[in-house]
Amino acid sequence: MAPPDSPPTHDPGAGLGARPVPSATEVFARDFAVADITDLRHDLRRHVAVAGLHDDDLDDFVAAVNELATNAVRHGGGQGSLRLTLDGDTLIAEVSDRGGGFGGELPVTAGPPAADVPGGRGILLARLLTDTLLISDGPDGVTVTVTRCMSPPPSAPRQP
Repeated sequence: MAPPDSPPTHDPGAGLGARPVPSATEVFARDFAVADITDLRHDLRRHVAVAGLHDDDLDDFVAAVNELATNAVRHGGGQGSLRLTLDGDTLIAEVSDRGGGFGGELPVTAGPPAADVPGGRGILLARLLTDTLLISDGPDGVTVTVTRCMSPPPSAPRQP
């Protein structure tokens, strides 16, 4: 038996391509109200660009988060908070409010509402414009988290 202070003789992750687990880095955080939405969107755009998103990916991510921030002020008590983090090659935005929540089932839509129905498109747009969307609904408000991977997907192997 090895002494208690000797290194382990077997490391299950050694030699298997194990890498250090990346830690999330906060890129931007801000509380906001309805009067702040435009400035929030511009600040968000700058920080997302610095984090590494560009072109259509940048525009899509900013549009998605803007929809969520707008929902927070419209439906979540008039104010909210945004936290943007970078975890490895994944950009994560959390938009939270302190409203009463959904009061029932979470909104899961297969498509947009009819053209003559006002509203109801924010979460659907955010879902379509990002890689993932998670809704956490509780008595203290709602948090919607969206992500965007900044690495291109692996290319398919070439066919002979």
